[in-house]
Amino acid sequence: MRPELEVQQLTYWYPDAARPALSQLDWQLTRGEFVLLVGPSGCGKSTLLRTFNGLVPEFYGGQIAGTVRYRGQVVRDLGRGIARHVGMVFQDPERQLVMSEVEREIAFGLENIQVPQAEMRRRVAEIMAFFDLTRLRHKRTTDLSGGEKQKVALAAVMALQPDVLLLDEPTSQLDPGSAQEILDLVKRMHEELGLTVVLVEQRLDRVLHLADRVVAMHEGVIEYDGSPAGFAHHAAEVRPELLAPVTKLFAAAGLPERPLTVRDARLAVAAYVEGATAPAPVAPEPAKLPARMKEALTRLFRPAEPGSEAMYELRQVRFAYEGMRDVLKGLDLVVPKGRMTALLGANGTGKSTLLRHLVALHRAQEGKVLLEGQDLGQRQAEDLAGTVGYLSQNPGDYLFHDTLKQECEFSRELAGLSVGDAASEQAIEDVLTTLGLLAHRDHNPRDLSGGERQRAALATVLVQHPRVLLLDEPTRGLDSGQKDTLGSWLHHYVAEGGTVVLITHDIEFAAEYAEQVVLLDDGQVVATGSPQEMLTRGLFYTPQVARVFRGVNNSIVTLAAGVERLTAARPAGTRA
Repeated sequence: MRPELEVQQLTYWYPDAARPALSQLDWQLTRGEFVLLVGPSGCGKSTLLRTFNGLVPEFYGGQIAGTVRYRGQVVRDLGRGIARHVGMVFQDPERQLVMSEVEREIAFGLENIQVPQAEMRRRVAEIMAFFDLTRLRHKRTTDLSGGEKQKVALAAVMALQPDVLLLDEPTSQLDPGSAQEILDLVKRMHEELGLTVVLVEQRLDRVLHLADRVVAMHEGVIEYDGSPAGFAHHAAEVRPELLAPVTKLFAAAGLPERPLTVRDARLAVAAYVEGATAPAPVAPEPAKLPARMKEALTRLFRPAEPGSEAMYELRQVRFAYEGMRDVLKGLDLVVPKGRMTALLGANGTGKSTLLRHLVALHRAQEGKVLLEGQDLGQRQAEDLAGTVGYLSQNPGDYLFHDTLKQECEFSRELAGLSVGDAASEQAIEDVLTTLGLLAHRDHNPRDLSGGERQRAALATVLVQHPRVLLLDEPTRGLDSGQKDTLGSWLHHYVAEGGTVVLITHDIEFAAEYAEQVVLLDDGQVVATGSPQEMLTRGLFYTPQVARVFRGVNNSIVTLAAGVERLTAARPAGTRA
């Protein structure tokens, strides 16, 4: 059978890049396959995806060698016609939606390829019914939730009836419920419509069981190409940072099983722990951070002011955007000093709006927001520079200079800190060291990978030496290893006395590193507690490790605690 997609001796350099993003790749995809493309941030996954629809090199420039074919035809020769055959959905739906109304968005691509009116109406009606969007037909796209926007973006691509669907981290900005809905739709299209799917995803726990085949990349080459089960063994030996949580649990405990799903892991756990004595609980070991990073972090840090135990207090806060209903509805919350607080909740529940109140970008229309007992009602956001560091969801908002060092210097100037002297040089070096970016100090931030840009944006915040960090989806675009590094960094930042408030849809990250978990719904705090209290009983807001041990030990939410329980129950001599 002729391959659906094929690359031969494919090599590609981004403009001015020091090394190729893809290096002499030979690979092909069979019609009807569901392929999961995995690997660390910057390994070339998204770049390979973009060659399949011609974005690389037509949009991104650079130099390319080798060929990319769709059903035997060279993709570059097809020009814009490739959109009829290969559709692509990106991780940020807001950058993919161009029309103001849902129905017009779905019809937009059809108009561009001049589909006749009668056929267009039929396709739009069918696709809206398939994606359950009929009730949103006339709704403004700007008023949709994150999950609804991603459904509309996916529907607009599928209205073109492509044979191949490319998905670049389509669930990275979605809450667990919305993410599952999108993945269920993709699975249904693959199974019922025979659609060929290539999916890039960092959260392997969501998708590994869906794939027919896993392709793992590293530094522009393909390192593994085979079954999901084979990938689990490969990653355990070569790239443990790529393992899904349930698989990592067994590998870290020294057990031979490599489960891919919670169900398989629960069966294996039951076999090991039945009749075994549970170990006495012990305090978790501090996260490890290289000594050089720890030293740099200690130099950077300024402890919180003495006094109140609360860093923030929110009292009956109400807020509405102009012409809209209330987003925050009498919200009460205490953020303790010197701890990490994770804000969870569905898209559209007010999490980002709440965070913007904490940095004085929004003002409460009723109620009060207090920072260390001081009312922020009359404070300006710039007044808080150097005290409160705020990182929004989009790292591109922070990066517009020619080098990363210049970005950091500009940020220090905004906070009224010195630039160009020995103290400034040391501070910038310390921040870049702690984030693993020192080698990119003189590089253009726009040339970095998605995960590197996320850390680069964080660097521009940290060079102001804040006592408080407010982070909106900081793990988006980071691979598992980078998440562990960020989590370790934040752990030590808090241990030194810093305070962190982060919004995340990454329940695994919240379980591992947060000390307080806050669940928001409809503009209010509906529950607050420790990870053990908040993340063990839910349907969506529960990490994989907790699901594995549900009914065995309902207090386990972290990988370390799960490994400890399994290790204690492991028969003598059992090793992976």
